[in-house]
Amino acid sequence: MAGTFKSHAGSFEGQTLRVQFWGGSDGLAIQKYVADPFMKATGAKVVVEEGVTSASIAKVTAQKSDPQIDVAFLDDVGVFALNRQGLLDKIDLEKVPNAKDVYPNFILDGGFGIGFWTYITTILNNTKSPAPTSWEDLWSPAYAGKLLVPSINDTQALLLTVMAAQLGGGSLENLAPAWPKLKALKPQVFSFIENRALDAQVLQAGQATAAVDIPSYFKPYMSEGSDIGVTTALKEGYFAITGAAVLVKGSKGNRDLAHAFINQALSPEAQAGFATDIWYGPTNQKTVVSESAAPYVVHTPEQLAKAIQVPRLDLVSKRPEIVQNWNRVFNS
Repeated sequence: MAGTFKSHAGSFEGQTLRVQFWGGSDGLAIQKYVADPFMKATGAKVVVEEGVTSASIAKVTAQKSDPQIDVAFLDDVGVFALNRQGLLDKIDLEKVPNAKDVYPNFILDGGFGIGFWTYITTILNNTKSPAPTSWEDLWSPAYAGKLLVPSINDTQALLLTVMAAQLGGGSLENLAPAWPKLKALKPQVFSFIENRALDAQVLQAGQATAAVDIPSYFKPYMSEGSDIGVTTALKEGYFAITGAAVLVKGSKGNRDLAHAFINQALSPEAQAGFATDIWYGPTNQKTVVSESAAPYVVHTPEQLAKAIQVPRLDLVSKRPEIVQNWNRVFNS
């Protein structure tokens, strides 16, 4: 860490960098593994504003005539949404030494964003029963009345719809096959995921034996020796969303300082911390994932090859169609 900033530490002393990232456990992990060690190493001050991705997009857009944020950390959809508006500067990878170790597919939108973690939507299961090996398994008699399904308010429901379409011979562009497929899934549903603390108890007890969700959302409710497992060996793969860093165009902060901050988020040390604390997978190939986190985190080249990256802006554009048909299927 110290070596990363050695040439700049003196010049960064007393400077301020304004950054935006999530709150909650995500924000705590970024503070712990990026902001705090960065401030200690450089002498710079990091001023944090919290917000989910949609709030970050809105804030950067609203401030375009007078940007108040230097670096934003947000979901990959934010990279594409902001760059389409011309609100980002391209990241100078020469100023981000750790970028050379990042898997190439995490350099986003021609270098206007760079991924520092990835998290998946997959199937969680009660380990007392055989783990599913395909999304198609959710339609089998073994899961009748035993499945926890995402709320339509969550992106996971949109992704499950895309998978249903694919299994029926369709795609994101052709969702029609999803509707009969989801109708066939209806008898499998135990309940919709709305309270992870209760849902984890249901899964742990075997009242439900599978859940479609983001594993890290269940992490706070899984004790050591839990009977809840995470499936990372599905035939069709699993959906991945990337957390990415961007530089806001026209901001007043020192650009070398901003690049150094992004570099810290890409470090193997920070990403190992993310994996352990919040079960988010690394983008840096040199990251060593702890034994405790490895079963829950996509981190090997083979696992990353199975990650499905759905074009997020296209998915957002399909949301009204999905919501309307989802409600028709499950609420009728």
